[in-house]
Amino acid sequence: MRAITTALKYAKGLFEVAREKGKIKEFWDELSAFRNFIKEVPEAINVLQSPIYPPDLKQEILDEIFKQIKLDPDIEKFLRLLVERRRMHLFNEIVEMYRALLDEELGIIRGEVIAPIELSPEEVEEVRQVLREKFGKEVYLDLKVDPSIIGGLMIKIGDFVWDATFKRQLRVIQEIIEKGVL
Repeated sequence: MRAITTALKYAKGLFEVAREKGKIKEFWDELSAFRNFIKEVPEAINVLQSPIYPPDLKQEILDEIFKQIKLDPDIEKFLRLLVERRRMHLFNEIVEMYRALLDEELGIIRGEVIAPIELSPEEVEEVRQVLREKFGKEVYLDLKVDPSIIGGLMIKIGDFVWDATFKRQLRVIQEIIEKGVL
């Protein structure tokens, strides 16, 4: 829990700097670019996150990374701060929390739709429109296929879960039968 609180503080701090400079979307793009880059070089992130290696080596690694990908000086300073304060292990959480702050600022919610088969673009847009009306925000959806739900849909957005799957309905019927209600 403490790590989440710490990550949120860093995300909020960076977000406030981004807001002041009018660069909230640009900072997100650059954080994503850095995250994607270090995914390709796992040795670098291992060194940056490890307490074993000296800070000057970590700063040298950052220098090399910054030569390969151009980042805003404020993002570079932020990444150096994470390394200096030994918080680089929180980087992914910080990025996700930054995205949540960005989404809130832009009126976006993200969710997941699980269906037994691939949905057509028209069906996806219909679901998105219903959710847009319900929440009053722009909706981005991750689509997943799970044949085990048999039919219907499951929608998850934050704490909101709408389970209209046949699998759930069968489970409810089974519970009723087991209790001897029928």
